[in-house]
Amino acid sequence: MNGPLIGCIADDFTGATDVAGLMRRSGMRVVQCFGIPQTPSLVDGFDAVVVALKSRSIDADLACQQSCDAAKWLQSIGTQRFFFKYCSTFDSTPAGNIGPVAEALMDCLDVPQTIFCPSFPENGRTVYQGHLFVGGSLLSESGMQHHPLNPMTDANLVRVLAGQSKQPVSLVTAPRDGEVSDGTFARRLADAGPLVITDAIDNDDLAGIATTVADHRLVTGGSAIAGFIAQVLQDRREPTSVTADIPIPSNGRSAVLAGSCSQATQAQVQEFVRDHPALTLDVERACRGEDVLGEAKRWVDDQSGDRPFLISSTVDPESLARIHAGHGRSEAAAVVESLLSELGFYLVQQGIRRLVVAGGETSGAIVERLGVEAIRIGDEIAPGVPWTESLGSPPIALALKSGNFGSTTFFRTAIGASLADPTPQGE
Repeated sequence: MNGPLIGCIADDFTGATDVAGLMRRSGMRVVQCFGIPQTPSLVDGFDAVVVALKSRSIDADLACQQSCDAAKWLQSIGTQRFFFKYCSTFDSTPAGNIGPVAEALMDCLDVPQTIFCPSFPENGRTVYQGHLFVGGSLLSESGMQHHPLNPMTDANLVRVLAGQSKQPVSLVTAPRDGEVSDGTFARRLADAGPLVITDAIDNDDLAGIATTVADHRLVTGGSAIAGFIAQVLQDRREPTSVTADIPIPSNGRSAVLAGSCSQATQAQVQEFVRDHPALTLDVERACRGEDVLGEAKRWVDDQSGDRPFLISSTVDPESLARIHAGHGRSEAAAVVESLLSELGFYLVQQGIRRLVVAGGETSGAIVERLGVEAIRIGDEIAPGVPWTESLGSPPIALALKSGNFGSTTFFRTAIGASLADPTPQGE
């Protein structure tokens, strides 16, 4: 069976879109499925298949089961190379789920060793001496220590991974000059043990690592290393005729839905609302059972013309802490996801055909409510955030953004970006 060149299992929906977009840079045709598709023919003819799960913050045993089910399905369509994608900020808790899922996939695929390479230098994520940095700050001092679901209070990835894994964790520094071509780096990896954190501070490091591990059965990491692996695989292919991908349609009104409370999303919201209509959802009132959803729908109905608008539940860390203290972290998160997913569904009912969504959990909830089974990947708006189009009727253009990604003007850039996508793609 001629299956895809690579199959990816992502632990959240925006992370899946992130890795799909970076693999598309290589010239691969990429499809992203939300869970195991009920219509397997949707993935026919694609070079890379990404299965998006919502396994980052659920019970570790369930995350392992879902991930192995996805791996088995990818095997059934002929996949030989597998990639487990998690966030470049290593979002997890002492209970998992990065370590448990990686070890479960190793067992499922009969793999004795895998690497962990979250670095994404283009977005300011680098690993040096096993410590993860975000824009020059240690992970634990970057704002990620305030994440509502996965607060990251330790930048030492060896220690973080060891705390949630059964097997030993070791560190391998980035390949030095000549170490890839002469096999030294491959030997250093082989000698390192079952679970290996890899340093990488720039794209040259990632390119060297990708060259070495491109044929490994299982690799884990952020989207950047997957993009480099895709380029290695694509460069090996025989030249073929190319066809232009069908453009992602640019017609239809646009809206932004923001559920992330990250520093990046807070800044993006503040920038966008300066000259666009905006509604901030009152999460505390919603948690008390008040009809915040109905009020929001009426606000949407009052927005005239084709002007883009924003609906947000984004708050500062102090307000978030107050909400969690009063209503519980899990309950508040569930209320936000329910509100924004119902609003996303309502917007599409009202004719909105271009949605920009900020936040992994928010994106997952909205996509599920819309019943989207798969999307094809278009051009990037920013590193790790492409425009996509749902495969189904009606087609909906979706930009699913991790909360931490994008410049301050991301929403404005996304809304203004042309969605035409005539880039030739390899057969």
